Amino acid sequence: MKKTLSLFLTGIIFLLAPLSAQSAEDIIRRADKALQGPRLYSVSSLTIHRGDDVQPPQVMEGFGMEIDGKYHSLTVYREPARMRGTAYLMAGDDLWVRFSTTGRVRKLSSSARKNSAGGSDLSYADMGEGNQGIGSKYQAVLRGRTRLEGQECFEVELTPRRGSAAPYEKVVATISVEEYRYLQIEYFEAGARIKTMALGNYRTVDDTAYPFRMEMVSHTRDSRTVIETTTVELDSPRVEPRLFTTAYLESLR
Repeated sequence: MKKTLSLFLTGIIFLLAPLSAQSAEDIIRRADKALQGPRLYSVSSLTIHRGDDVQPPQVMEGFGMEIDGKYHSLTVYREPARMRGTAYLMAGDDLWVRFSTTGRVRKLSSSARKNSAGGSDLSYADMGEGNQGIGSKYQAVLRGRTRLEGQECFEVELTPRRGSAAPYEKVVATISVEEYRYLQIEYFEAGARIKTMALGNYRTVDDTAYPFRMEMVSHTRDSRTVIETTTVELDSPRVEPRLFTTAYLESLR
């Protein structure tokens, strides 16, 4: 009898497992929609806080689109003057950086995608892959439900898909049950939580709720970075394939 019951329970778990996985994948897919657009353009202000010290805001233009099945993104710094012309280009897993000090364009190694972008608490990967969505490189498992900021939320654990160049060992996303909005994303390396992003100030853009404020807090140093978005266009005519080339990087001033 015990053996029969054990086999029965094993069968139930086997049947429920793919349903839970599918549910988690669907939650992530719906949450990712808020960050995506066919030709996404944005203007944002990035402010770095180091303890009690607040650095001057960095103003950036962001461009993103999919070309031949590969996501491309371009971040160009417009202010302050010392950073004007600095730019990051990502095409899939490839990364190029234009340095404003020399005007040179350099391709960086895949491992460099984890390095700090502009001295902030965001990596090059965070800057370049943010609008691609988490679901593209991570597989999801629903851990359960929790509450955050007074809202009922899904808690989803994400680990790299086989063969993907996912930059983190694990990601835990907290997503509102009612509206499928990312409220918090935690990033892990070597079993430790290294930083946490909070997303808020959602506003409607072309029938899509987009987070106009993001704050990345480091858990390895006394530092946090706040990104305030002022402009978002989800299907912008400003975004063209010619922007995602090294030739365009070299033309920046």
